[in-house]
Amino acid sequence: MANQQPLISVICCAHNEEEYVDKSIPSILNALQGFSAEVLFVADRCTDNTVDIVRRYDVNVIEKKWKKWENSYAESLQTGYLEAKGTYVSIIDADIAVPINFFRDLSPMIRRDIASVAADVVTYSDTLWNRIFYAWEKTYKFAPLGREPHGAARIILKSVLDKIGGFQDVPAPDTNLDIRFVKEGYKSVSVSAMETYHLRHLSLRKIISGQITSGRARYALGIGFKRTMGHGILRFRPLILNGWMLEWMNRKTTEKKPAKNN
Repeated sequence: MANQQPLISVICCAHNEEEYVDKSIPSILNALQGFSAEVLFVADRCTDNTVDIVRRYDVNVIEKKWKKWENSYAESLQTGYLEAKGTYVSIIDADIAVPINFFRDLSPMIRRDIASVAADVVTYSDTLWNRIFYAWEKTYKFAPLGREPHGAARIILKSVLDKIGGFQDVPAPDTNLDIRFVKEGYKSVSVSAMETYHLRHLSLRKIISGQITSGRARYALGIGFKRTMGHGILRFRPLILNGWMLEWMNRKTTEKKPAKNN
């Protein structure tokens, strides 16, 4: 996009997102107008037309045809991070549409001990299940600790990301970043006034799967049973507890397996 050293490196990861990229990529490019920037689009083993569609835009396409990490999304983020040259690194998922003031308003908030600023992500209510999920998201207002920073649309100071070595092979690499930033004396903040839109079309099956996956991730990140149970009750997400227990049992089973003799 710009010949000079980019101020912002946007990492956009995708696996078969042909349905959404024609909406998400234009929104990113519009928001980057006036900035020196690069967009690193990491296409993770795509088998649809995602890559062909994205090549129509002024972005750098990285075709990731391998999977060496257990968690492929985290590996895609790390792949993009290793290529990033900007002062700031922004994560924007391929199914997210951002407003035109996204970078203009959020990047100045990164200062002193604030290493990461995340926008609010709300479901785009264009289908029945999306409208139901959009209504459920209002329960964040009643959560005692508020909404945690969302990984799908955020800006990070790259020097701090360099300090902790980028992303790790974990189920929720964004939350993992926040935990590691705190250990280094930095903060991650969420800005509810800045709304971005999750374009993905939901179904009951996807909602159930999302809760279970979230529960597994919470266990992997060291979030305890009591806190997870409280989250599940207060946020009306009972299956998150099921996911936590499934991951706990899986880890216990793995630990009990005898090592194979060579």
